[in-house]
Amino acid sequence: MAWRPHPRLADTDPSSPRGWATCQRCGFIANLYKLEFQRDWRGMRIQNLQILVCEPCYDTYQRQLGTIILPPDPTGLENARPEPYPIDENWPRLLQKNFGPRYLQGATYSRQLQANWAYNNV
Repeated sequence: MAWRPHPRLADTDPSSPRGWATCQRCGFIANLYKLEFQRDWRGMRIQNLQILVCEPCYDTYQRQLGTIILPPDPTGLENARPEPYPIDENWPRLLQKNFGPRYLQGATYSRQLQANWAYNNV
């Protein structure tokens, strides 16, 4: 008696038949009881993706697909004392007509102006 060839992931038993189904990821045919619904992170929880997959195609949960919850910022320091960085600046701040600030840093004129400004403001 010739038997019909069946897929490699499906079991065939004439005394207790079971249904076959197709894996929705690879397309192989397997027994329906062997297929599982794929689950994965969606937002804050693991959710059913409604995809029936066989055991070789079943993926583990990927945490990077979920929402990352960041802890709150630490409380600020009371009476904090920031560093006085503007005191260390020696470059004069010039205003050109009505255009706004201009920092002179390249020419010799700006170096002379810087020296005069530093000498007068010490």
